[in-house]
Amino acid sequence: MPGAGKSTVAPLVAAHHARAAHISGDVLSYMVVRGRAGPVSGGEESRRQLRLCFRNMCALANNFADSGIFPVLEHPVGTREVLDLLVTELRPRPVLFVTLAPPLEVCRSRNAARPAGQRVAYDVAPYYQEMRRELEGVGWWLDSSQLDPEQTAALIAAEAPARAALPVP
Repeated sequence: MPGAGKSTVAPLVAAHHARAAHISGDVLSYMVVRGRAGPVSGGEESRRQLRLCFRNMCALANNFADSGIFPVLEHPVGTREVLDLLVTELRPRPVLFVTLAPPLEVCRSRNAARPAGQRVAYDVAPYYQEMRRELEGVGWWLDSSQLDPEQTAALIAAEAPARAALPVP
């Protein structure tokens, strides 16, 4: 969810490992400088570019993992289709799937507190509800609303192997 803390927490999680990389889906998606179709624009082109972004994230993750560098991927995963793509692209590696899941009102409040140019300018409620409907209970859903980013990252680094592992298909 926008405002859940992904962009802040992911590099902090990576910093808990001796060798790690933070792979931001936002950074990769904005590499498309002309003809970019963002995730909220909808339609087939948006879906195609989202799948491309995830395939690129996974290719980087696989390359880093092959070199002994722990990859931490960061991007909203809102549907089962996207999660299945992610798992398929990372196979046979294990996937630790953590969803930062503070309540919707916390996400809205955090988003409103951002500088104007960094705020998400759409109602996140439908996305939030769809994500919960499709994926709640898959991996580890962490309500980080009572934790600061450093506490959240430390908890993820310590407990994700036991709490977030997805079954190998």
